[in-house]
Amino acid sequence: MKLWGDRPVEVGHLLNPAFCGEIIRRSIREYQKHSEDKFEFPLIYLILPITLHRGTRAYINPRSRSKMHVWLQENQEVRIGFSERAKQLTPITNESIQFLLHQNALEIGSYGDVIVPPYRRKRIDGYNSDEIADIFKKAEKVGKWFSSAGTTATIYTMWGVKP
Repeated sequence: MKLWGDRPVEVGHLLNPAFCGEIIRRSIREYQKHSEDKFEFPLIYLILPITLHRGTRAYINPRSRSKMHVWLQENQEVRIGFSERAKQLTPITNESIQFLLHQNALEIGSYGDVIVPPYRRKRIDGYNSDEIADIFKKAEKVGKWFSSAGTTATIYTMWGVKP
């Protein structure tokens, strides 16, 4: 991982741990709303490559009632390059997890499950945009999809990657 001073400004803005952590946190929180099952740690690594990729995000309709496997069959092109995106975003995901843990916005259980505890954060007005709001909505949709898509191995298989 490059030091912050060595990263391009655009990367620092889009891939900073606070922003990416909030994407992850919203997705897990939505999963928890819709499932009695625990959110398994490996699923975290699929959230950012799905939600940050503009081409994939464009196909996600947060109001759709389609299950993830149906959506993936209808939009198979979103899997093109997915494994490489996931691999490239692994260090960013790790950095975001560390940030969330440090902020007490994420907990990891003894069995590798991930929990978003009740978390009160300060709202900062003026830094929101339509694109950020769209990313957050789609991250929540991904969490909802994951809650009803089956096991972690099944979800990874749907996306054509291995845990």
